[in-house]
Amino acid sequence: MNKPYFQLGDWRRNVLLMAAAASLGIGLPACSGNSDSNSDYAKTEGDWTNGNNDTYSEGVVTEMTEVEPGKWKITAERPAGKEQVAAVLKHFDGKVDTLQGEALQKQMQDYSRRYPENRVAGTGLMDVLMWGGIGYMAGRFLTPNLGAYSNPGLVQQNNAWRSRVAQERSQGRGFFGRGFTGGRTSPTGGIRPSTSVTRNTGFGSSRSSIRSSAPAGRSSGFGSRGGRGFGG
Repeated sequence: MNKPYFQLGDWRRNVLLMAAAASLGIGLPACSGNSDSNSDYAKTEGDWTNGNNDTYSEGVVTEMTEVEPGKWKITAERPAGKEQVAAVLKHFDGKVDTLQGEALQKQMQDYSRRYPENRVAGTGLMDVLMWGGIGYMAGRFLTPNLGAYSNPGLVQQNNAWRSRVAQERSQGRGFFGRGFTGGRTSPTGGIRPSTSVTRNTGFGSSRSSIRSSAPAGRSSGFGSRGGRGFGG
C-alpha cells in the first residue's frame, strides 16, 4: 500500500497540526469520558499558563506516520504552546490517533524503564517517538537521530526550538505536559532521562524544592480510531 507524502508546506498537514495544538488549549478530549474532569480542567486552565514558570515555555506537536506495518517515521513536527505536548499518529491503514496526556506519559515512563537509552535502530512507535521533540524535552537524547525522520530537513527546521529548550534546561526548567499525572517536582514528568543526558547536563536530578501547582489526576489519551485530530 502506497502512502501519500506531502511537502512541508502541505495545507492539509498544517491544518491537522494546528487543530491538534489548538485542542490542547481548550481542555481534555471529549473521548476521555469524564465530564467532571473536563469541567475541572477548564476552571484551572490558568494554572497551566500562568501559575508556574518551572517548566519549558514551549511544547511540541509531532506527526508520526506508519510507513509500513510496525515501521514509523516522524513526518512533521512543530513547536507548540507551554505544556502542549502530543503526537498525531497516522496509521498504515489510514486511521488517525492522537497520543497525549496521561497515556503518553505512561508509555514514555514504561519505555524509559525498559530502555535506559533510546534504541538507535528501533522503528516501533515508541522507539521513534522518543527520538522526536517529545523525547528531547524529556531528556532522552542530546543529538537527534536523523533515521527517525522521513526528511532530515525536519530536524534542521527545529534547531532553534531545541536550542531554546536546552537553554531553559540549563536554567532548571523541566518537562511536563497537559494531562500528565503527578506534580512538577520531577524535571522529567517521571520519565527516566538518558544516562548520558543526566551525566552531561544534570537533567533528571531531583528538584524537590520546587513547589508544584500542577493539576493532578486528570487523564487524556488516544482519540477514537479514525478521528481527525485530538479527542474522540
